[in-house]
Amino acid sequence: MEEDSIKGIKGWLLVYLIGSIFLLIMYSIGLSGWFFEYPFILMVIIFFVLAIPLWLIMLKSPKAPQWNISMWWTIVVLMTLRSISVFLEPGGKEMNIKEMLSVALTLLIIVSISLAWAIIWTKYFKKSRRVNNTFC
Repeated sequence: MEEDSIKGIKGWLLVYLIGSIFLLIMYSIGLSGWFFEYPFILMVIIFFVLAIPLWLIMLKSPKAPQWNISMWWTIVVLMTLRSISVFLEPGGKEMNIKEMLSVALTLLIIVSISLAWAIIWTKYFKKSRRVNNTFC
């Protein structure tokens, strides 16, 4: 009976899904602005592509944990590269030191959040009994 109580999309797994949706919205906005001027349709497409691993959780696919771990580490790399590109854009706005520090701090926070999220949920997906019971 105890095994059934730690199976399914409940508890921390539900927190993960809800929190991930919010973060994926933010990241899809940031990534859509990498080469274009933040077109809405591109934001939506990026969001849906990034959300595929979340759908795998809802479908209880056995590969869902691995796909979600891979997705978050890919996002860490992409957001790091996106953040660096802000300072390397040709023809970009000239910034004084105060503006540059402000932008750098904001980007550091964004990258740090994506890194922390990836570390926390990688550990959860690898060690959680609920994940093991739900997807294995």
